[in-house]
Amino acid sequence: MKLFFTIFLLLISTFLYGQNWYTICGSNSKNGLTKLTGPVSISTPYWSVTSPTNTVWGNAVYTFGDKFVSSRGVLSPYKLLVEMRSLTTGQLIWSKTVSDIARLYTVGFTEDAVYAADYQGATTTLYALSVDSGNVKWSIATSMFPGNTGICFAPDGDPIIFGKRLDRKTGVAKWSYNYIIPVSPDGGFVVYGNTYYHWTGSIITPKKLIAVDINTGALKYMSAELPGDGDQENDLIIGPDGTIYIARDGGALYAFTDNGSGFTEKWSKSPAVLPKSFGPNNVIYCANVNTGTTGGTLMRINGLTGAVIDSMPGTKAVYVTVGADSTVYVNNGEGATGKLIAFTPDLQTIKWQLDLASVTYLGAPLGKEGVFVAIGVGTQITAYKPTLTRKPVADFRSSGRDISTSQTVNFFDQSSYSPTSWSWTFTGGNPSTSNLQNPTGISYSTPGVYEVKLAATNSFGSDTITKTSYVVVTNTSGITQTGNEIPEKYSLGQNYPNPFNPVTRIEFKVSSFKFVKLVVFDILGKEVATLVNENLQPGTYQTNFDAGNLKSGIYFYKISTSEFSDVKKMILLK
Repeated sequence: MKLFFTIFLLLISTFLYGQNWYTICGSNSKNGLTKLTGPVSISTPYWSVTSPTNTVWGNAVYTFGDKFVSSRGVLSPYKLLVEMRSLTTGQLIWSKTVSDIARLYTVGFTEDAVYAADYQGATTTLYALSVDSGNVKWSIATSMFPGNTGICFAPDGDPIIFGKRLDRKTGVAKWSYNYIIPVSPDGGFVVYGNTYYHWTGSIITPKKLIAVDINTGALKYMSAELPGDGDQENDLIIGPDGTIYIARDGGALYAFTDNGSGFTEKWSKSPAVLPKSFGPNNVIYCANVNTGTTGGTLMRINGLTGAVIDSMPGTKAVYVTVGADSTVYVNNGEGATGKLIAFTPDLQTIKWQLDLASVTYLGAPLGKEGVFVAIGVGTQITAYKPTLTRKPVADFRSSGRDISTSQTVNFFDQSSYSPTSWSWTFTGGNPSTSNLQNPTGISYSTPGVYEVKLAATNSFGSDTITKTSYVVVTNTSGITQTGNEIPEKYSLGQNYPNPFNPVTRIEFKVSSFKFVKLVVFDILGKEVATLVNENLQPGTYQTNFDAGNLKSGIYFYKISTSEFSDVKKMILLK
């Protein structure tokens, strides 16, 4: 049985806001920006379907290409399931639950998996579901209220949840950073570049902004204490330039920059208003927390100074999205008086308004071609699509992101707005370029991790998307496992620490007299060290691997006998 290795990447992602709504508020920055233009009218639906499952509130919608997912839930008994549907027709592709009592909230969607969290109060389990069938790929215990908190993703697609980065194939934590998470349901975390940002602090301890390296899980630094009330349930957003906008309950709205060694405060504004979305020309759309008779105030703020530019009293804003034409889409998050509203950028004119009861967690997502999916209480699901022609928004998928040097991969254009020509670049691939819409048979002769770039063009212009860390290639003649199952009497434990520098300890167990070999390979399959090569009595053994003369990177250690072999991965960071 061949082992394919998920490579832990030390690459920095760039800020991208394309057409896929893969986490709540769109991207890792959770700032509601999109390159898509949404519907200018809702007089005629694009499609409308009836779900076989009732829901008593609208849940978040996540899109990838021509598909979308959302959860449907009821109370008494409290349970939810996930539906996958076609974005172009609304047709049901599959529905999924994991038990009769599951409360399965969708929290993310990439081409690797649909991510859903079963919320059981004190216990939550995150599931990775197959995009094709909804079958469970893996699950892991976590701690989150998933209704309003989408997860984030590393450049290679690894999901990032509260204080953990998970292997996208197995769900195993690559690192874990333990910190005090504020009162639940807490505001969501964000990722920008190679950094994870969130709050830390309890109801009786100071609240601070923290920065954690997404490659190692190490705390980089934290801010000074940010005064305010004891609780903290506010979201963070990040602007395209990396500015972090955070608001303290009973305190101020802050704008911070990450200078590489700490946080620099650009400005603060009191009393705090909650940042909801970024807009063009360095503006932020914010909301106050007043839910009384006025229903709150939506405002446009200068992102460089914190000064209020425009406001719209009487408008509560729980989720905000800003389209490519600067239209501001607002979900008021209400029950019987739930509304989806499209404003002009200055908030002074309503372009359209849709009354939709119980839009609690729906958000305001725009999918491929600018399709807007509206879900509230009941069984009806309706979509609206703009009727316009404009320059493309580039996007693609592949037949498989994990291949060996003896395999090939196919690529499929899924760009919006009808491109007429395509320019692909496959770094490290053969061929390395293509002008076909859907190139096939791309091969890679050298193991590694490669980016793929697509430029899509029509008569209105062009758009380019680059997916770093996209194709993972392993050596065909690399390490293999010789048995279908590892006998219980032989056990290869995880090395510790991992990542390490320069020494790590490897533990293994032998339960019968046997000749055992333990070796270390580099990512190309070259043997770099032999740690054990002898007959061993039954027992538990430990051995140290000193990598003082090796370079940073991915290494594998392999234990083998005449009956089996087992391989595990470790990371050297210098």
